[in-house]
Amino acid sequence: MKTTSNGNGTSQGNGTPAQSTAAATSFLSESLTSAGSEPLSQSDRDTILGLITQMRDLLPFLQDLTAEERKSLLGMGDKNRVFAGKVLEVIQQNADFLPRSFNVEKFQQNLTTFDRLSTTLMALNQLRDLVDATAIAIGSEAYEEALEAYRHAKASGRGASLEAMMADLKLRFARKPKKEKPEVTESKE
Repeated sequence: MKTTSNGNGTSQGNGTPAQSTAAATSFLSESLTSAGSEPLSQSDRDTILGLITQMRDLLPFLQDLTAEERKSLLGMGDKNRVFAGKVLEVIQQNADFLPRSFNVEKFQQNLTTFDRLSTTLMALNQLRDLVDATAIAIGSEAYEEALEAYRHAKASGRGASLEAMMADLKLRFARKPKKEKPEVTESKE
């Protein structure tokens, strides 16, 4: 795979995105090669999607929130989590000051569930970041390969059937004409 760069990671003006470093591309190629002939088989993909479904099934209490609902809720950041933990300690040592309607068991359960969800969320975010970065890298490599094949097909000029396909592919790089600005005329009165 051949990539040219103008050194700043910008497009070269011919529809080809410039690769900021050749090392990123070669690293990706090496990691895909070491993973085997097919890094993510259809069977593996189906297994992963099945595991995600199992995870959802293990978390039946998950809920979605609108943007307004999120804004209205109190946040449980690190400082608030420490505060809530200390309140629980105080309650466990002397719960006499609480009204009977306060459910200590539910409060403790919410803190425990929050901690477990936070740990799970951290692991999922790390996995998501890896999947996202890998998808970007593989997509970039596949697009580079598509551009290389397109350039070869364009240069070969073989046969009417290839020309028809090339005309269709060429539309990807067609520039839209700029809209003309309407002229403003001043009226004299």
